[in-house]
Amino acid sequence: MERKRRFQTRQQYAEQKSKQTKFQKADKRLNYLIAVVAVLIVATLIFIITQEPSPKNEAEKQDSPAEVATDVPEDDAGQETEDNETETNVPEEAEEEENSSDETEQPTSESGNMVSPSDDPAVKEVITNPNWPAYPTAQTGEHVSTYEKGHIDYEEKLKAIFSVIDLQQENSIVLRVNNNGSAENAIAVVTSMDKEQKYRVSIEWVDNEGWKPIQVEVLSTLEGSQ
Repeated sequence: MERKRRFQTRQQYAEQKSKQTKFQKADKRLNYLIAVVAVLIVATLIFIITQEPSPKNEAEKQDSPAEVATDVPEDDAGQETEDNETETNVPEEAEEEENSSDETEQPTSESGNMVSPSDDPAVKEVITNPNWPAYPTAQTGEHVSTYEKGHIDYEEKLKAIFSVIDLQQENSIVLRVNNNGSAENAIAVVTSMDKEQKYRVSIEWVDNEGWKPIQVEVLSTLEGSQ
């Protein structure tokens, strides 16, 4: 009986020790797994911490130039405003000067004629052009001014007169052609057939060239012009 009891005691002790050994091994494995999980957690945190600031820094770098570009110093802004005001004022002054010059004298780009207002109430405007050519004369010898219809000098007067107005000689009325202060100067009044267009034209004789138009007055009325 005693031997059997000892055997059972040893067997219980062996089983107990086996259980303890298994428990210790399981405990070691559990600790190992916990350590591995902890290392993974730490590694993950380190990765997250080291990677997050990079996009932020890049975004800050991208945003910073835009902020610099939009920032304008107060002095520069004030200067820019003054420049804009100056730019807007200059054209207005230039336009006023241009308008004032247009009121007194307006050259046309195509013909080069100079158009001016007149103090004469019977005259709408006065047209001049120093580049108007003389009508080429066929006269020879000493020039003699005449107002006889059909005479070469009279006909050349008419040619010079109609060369600077918007009328055709054959469709117009010549109201008068006469002396304008000297034998070398003449003046004429001509109208359209309906008398809607009315002109007073001054011409002068140029030796070896012919009669040269000097001035065209656009008339508003025929009263006092003949």
